[in-house]
Amino acid sequence: MRHHSPRWGSLIIAIVICTGLSQPHTAIGAEESATPGAPHLLPKDTLAYIRIDSADNFRSDMESSSIGQMMNDPKLRPFVGELYSTMSQLFEQFGTQLGLSLDELLAIPTGQVAAAAMPANLSDRDEELAEEETDSDSPEAIRRRIERKRRQQNAIAGIFILEAGKNLDNMMSLIDRLEERMIQGGYVRRTSKADGTTIVKLLPPRQGPPEVEYFTKDDTLVFGIGHETAAKALDQWTGKSEEDSLADRADFTSLMSRCIGAEETRPQITFFLDPYHFVERLVNRGGAAALVWPLVENLGISKIRGMGGSSYQGGDVFEDIAHFHILLDPPRDGMFGVLRPETGDTTPPKWVPSNVSSYTTLNWDFDQTYENVDKLLATFQGAEPLKRFIEDPAKQAAGVSIKDDVLSNLTGRIVTCAWMEPPVRLNSRTSAFALEIKDELNAKSLIAKFRDRRPNDLEVETIGGVVVYSLKNRSQRELPENFRVARPGFMIMGKWFIFSDSQDFLTQITRANADSMPRLINEPEYELVSSELGGKLDGETPFLVSFLRGADSIRQIYDLAKSPDTQRLIRSAGQQNPFMARIVALLEQNELPDFKEFEKYFAPTGTFAYDEPAGMHFGFFTLKADN
Repeated sequence: MRHHSPRWGSLIIAIVICTGLSQPHTAIGAEESATPGAPHLLPKDTLAYIRIDSADNFRSDMESSSIGQMMNDPKLRPFVGELYSTMSQLFEQFGTQLGLSLDELLAIPTGQVAAAAMPANLSDRDEELAEEETDSDSPEAIRRRIERKRRQQNAIAGIFILEAGKNLDNMMSLIDRLEERMIQGGYVRRTSKADGTTIVKLLPPRQGPPEVEYFTKDDTLVFGIGHETAAKALDQWTGKSEEDSLADRADFTSLMSRCIGAEETRPQITFFLDPYHFVERLVNRGGAAALVWPLVENLGISKIRGMGGSSYQGGDVFEDIAHFHILLDPPRDGMFGVLRPETGDTTPPKWVPSNVSSYTTLNWDFDQTYENVDKLLATFQGAEPLKRFIEDPAKQAAGVSIKDDVLSNLTGRIVTCAWMEPPVRLNSRTSAFALEIKDELNAKSLIAKFRDRRPNDLEVETIGGVVVYSLKNRSQRELPENFRVARPGFMIMGKWFIFSDSQDFLTQITRANADSMPRLINEPEYELVSSELGGKLDGETPFLVSFLRGADSIRQIYDLAKSPDTQRLIRSAGQQNPFMARIVALLEQNELPDFKEFEKYFAPTGTFAYDEPAGMHFGFFTLKADN
């Protein structure tokens, strides 16, 4: 379970967005929009959807966030300004073709921005044929036939909705350039009117390429790819449609209530995915649908009623909060039979050092998962596949039964943690993986049995009074300069089996266990995250909890950027890459401030997950940095 700081991606985005906020063209605090929310404009059977609630509010929240404050810090601002200037100059060549600068392009959206994929509508001729079928002539029967044929054709359409406000002219200049190129490629332009709104249609010169259509209303662009895609959205907008929208769909509203109802404010970003029907269309569009799709169906993918999530920014306590929910139909069988989370202890064991970059604990029913994996594979591989593929080879090679000797001795708890091994290198991040065991003596006897069977495979040494095992005569690849050489090993320490790719990390672990160095459980940052976790669980008991120090990943990148070896590497790459050349010049012109000027803007992150009869819920939050 490898963790990367979620703040690093935000940092890159913020350099562009937050720096652009200082430009006079940026509008913030727009009036209430007259445009309906995207779910009210999209069809009920939408396959995938993502939406930014308000681009202006998103910019405003980003500016007031810790990252936004960092971008405007007087000590960091010169470096950030140079970086933004570099990006603007690199954008100029592309921007010349668009007719817009980077500032103008970033400023276009003011309200909601949404994109979605949905089943393509039938052509006019196909709808006529559906209406002519003789089983029933009632409007409801005709509608059902059209919907059925729409699903059966397996084509996917798309739609893009953007509120541009006073910047609509800049948006339309991009559309004009796109339209000009399409007409040069043979598309034919047609227009029609509906309730005073002009709909532009671009018809392809031949079968195959999709139709494109768009309209503007209340300073909002609705751009559709596929027949009648934008037109049907306009019908929903004006109340002329008799079809249900995505907002009327029970699965969608159920998911969103689990991801939105937990917070007091509106989410800046929401998304929804119908994986079953999306995959169904992708598979059926291929040539082997008759063979592949029944196999996919047997896995039980139809039990996924939807996936959805939301993201929030701002607040007094939290920098950002995100929710992700999977809606599942019970019972859990097929491929979902292997999902067997359990509740249990999530407190960091005493051997977890205080200086880890991340810590994650998971509780799981391994026995049930093993049994259900066997059942699942048996549908493709015949009877007892795990016995043939795992049990028998393990017994033959090491005299060990995976099920009876290994799984039976596990409590079901897993712990993983990461540590940055000094000195800083490109792969400084090391990991430890631990399984809680029921009987330490049984585990040690199992290793002894393996060593008796294969005496030349393991070598033994003692670290901090604990026996550590590693592979003998392990060949090492020749690594480039500035790369850490992995030295993996494993040990039994109390009720834990612990493996790491770094024996230095194992040394840290043994020292924490012996109370000769601080432990994570006593770290104020961890205590703070843990205390806030209870309020986010909403009374549920988690099966997964994690803690992440976002500043550690930034520190690694910072240290690498200041390393002479890294600068030589970037300088070499800059000879062939204009962007890298600009970065080299930037680093040479602006000495990076001390890391403490960055570090104070990064607070720890917590993650949790809990199981429900109808699905699984995941949450993520980052605390607000105390400047």
